[in-house]
Amino acid sequence: MEKVLEVEGLTKLYSNGRGVVDISFEVYKGDVFGFLGPNGAGKTTVMKAITGLNTFKNGRVEILGFDLKTQFEKALGKVGAIIETADLYEYMSAYYNLKIASRFYKNMEKYSIDEILDIVQLTKFKKEKVSKFSLGMKQRLALAIALISKPELVILDEPTNGLDIEGTIAMRNLIIELATLSGITFFISSHLVHEIELMCNRVAIINNGQLINNGEDIKSIKEKYASLEDFYMNEVKSVRGERDE
Repeated sequence: MEKVLEVEGLTKLYSNGRGVVDISFEVYKGDVFGFLGPNGAGKTTVMKAITGLNTFKNGRVEILGFDLKTQFEKALGKVGAIIETADLYEYMSAYYNLKIASRFYKNMEKYSIDEILDIVQLTKFKKEKVSKFSLGMKQRLALAIALISKPELVILDEPTNGLDIEGTIAMRNLIIELATLSGITFFISSHLVHEIELMCNRVAIINNGQLINNGEDIKSIKEKYASLEDFYMNEVKSVRGERDE
C-alpha cells in the first residue's frame, strides 16, 4: 500500500500544558481515514501541525514521501485542507470565491472552476452570493476550494459539524465518491462517532492529547463489536483501567 501521510512521535505542547504527545499513525492511498475524539482532545492541533499552521516540538511528518520540515513546499504541494472554518467571501459568488482561490495555483484553467463546482453540486448556484448559501452549501464550497489544486490528500476538520441531516448525507456521500472514483485520500477529524463509522474505512482515536489506537480497520472493528461506538467506549475505558470483559 502506498503511504500518503506518515506521522511519527508528533508532540505539540502549549504554555498551559495542553496539547498532544507522541502521536503516530499512517494514512494510505485511497483511505478515508477518521480521526475520532471529543472536543478538546487535540484533533485540530494535530491537523494544524500536519499542514504547517503551527510548529511542533518533536516528531516527524511526511506527506507523499516529503518531509514537512525540510521539504515544506513539496510536502504540501498536493494537499488541500479545511482547518476549523473556511474563510469565504460572502459578498461574492461561489464562482468568484473559487476564481480568487485559483490564483494561488499555477496552470489553473477557467474550465477547472466549472468542473469543481459540478463535483460539489453547486453549478446552478455559481452566480449566487455566498451570503445566501445554507451552511451545507458553504461547506461544499469550502471543499471545492480544498479541491482546486487537484490534491492527492485532503484534510478536513469536522466537515459535517453543524449540518442538518440532508447536508450531512450530501457531504458524506461526496467524500466517499471522491475517494472511490477519483482516488483522493482523506484525513477527517470528527467527534461524531456515527459519521466516522459511515464515512471512513480506518479510524484512529485520540483522547486527552494521546492516541488510544493508531489506525484500526473499521470493517474489522465491526466484526468484533456491535458498532464503532462500542469499540470507542471500550478503548477509552481501557485507558482508564475500566475495560469491559
